[in-house]
Amino acid sequence: MRRNGFFAGVVATLLALVISFGAYRFVVNRSEYLNGVGRIPGGDFNALISLPDGVDLTFPELIGKMIGPQIKGNRVLMIGDSIFASTSNRYGNEMCNTLTKLGWQVAVEAQAGEFIGFGSKVLGRRWEEGWDTAVVFLGTNNDDNMTAYEEKLREMFDVLSQNPFVVLTTAEFRPKQLQINEIIKRVADEYGNVTVLDWAAVARNNGLIGNDGIHLTADGRLVLATAIARSLEFAHDRNNGQCLESVFHDDSKVLAAMPTTIPAETVTTDVPGGATATTVVP
Repeated sequence: MRRNGFFAGVVATLLALVISFGAYRFVVNRSEYLNGVGRIPGGDFNALISLPDGVDLTFPELIGKMIGPQIKGNRVLMIGDSIFASTSNRYGNEMCNTLTKLGWQVAVEAQAGEFIGFGSKVLGRRWEEGWDTAVVFLGTNNDDNMTAYEEKLREMFDVLSQNPFVVLTTAEFRPKQLQINEIIKRVADEYGNVTVLDWAAVARNNGLIGNDGIHLTADGRLVLATAIARSLEFAHDRNNGQCLESVFHDDSKVLAAMPTTIPAETVTTDVPGGATATTVVP
């Protein structure tokens, strides 16, 4: 009996070591994937995508799956208002410069002052061009009509229903935004293809939102791009990242809130793994 107990102990110890090794490999090996979600950002991801100097925060867990592991293509349509627009190539181009490193071909269709109905306008104009995914960030501007907001949100989600995509919650700078975010999460939960990025949780960190309580600081724009990069992950083809032309670029409704325009030029750079990324830089 004692010998049997000894061997049982040895077997249990070996099993624990195997499990521990597997868990270690799961965390540190950059090729490992989290079942149903995607690869844990790390390794080659962190070599390409990082937070601004001096910014230290923990991103909230996604509600849903990372997009890259679910699709074969790399074309992403970004739809939003002044917050997305501030990251476009009309300004600092943080969004495209970040996502192209992961192999995404990116069009930022965003204008200052737009409401939820703008989303259907963009989709009506561009969705049939052949996009693989989308990222939607609309709800900061609203007329307090929650029923109308939900109807327009569902209208967008119906158009996007055949593709995995990401939707962001809004910063909760006023009580109405909590209602908006509740609608976003509830409606997203009804669709099996939607991943929710909780920007409200990220925006609570100091230094990301400007004095108006709505628009982003320079660090905030970089953090937003990083958060979206984490939700998308690597594109299936990492070798073909590119900034694509936008159709909608009228920021005159809230021009005073936009960053100082930065003249830009397009360049192509090498990234690890033999990939290239076409970006727009100052």
